[in-house]
Amino acid sequence: TGVPVIDTAVANYLLQTARAAQLIGAQVILVGIGPEIAQTIVQLGVDLGRLTVGANLQNGIELAFRRLGKLIVRQ
Repeated sequence: TGVPVIDTAVANYLLQTARAAQLIGAQVILVGIGPEIAQTIVQLGVDLGRLTVGANLQNGIELAFRRLGKLIVRQ
């Protein structure tokens, strides 16, 4: 959503939200993490290993379709 910086609490809320969604059967794809936020997440030691991460929304949609066995054909 364009958040320029995050702290430990925000990173943990993000991770907890994703894990909660996974517990109810959702497949989480996290998209739109900018370089600054990614660097902060790494420095904070937040483990996103069990999440699929896409560079942007388009990439996230492609990942979701791939999980469903679908292919986006560009014309």
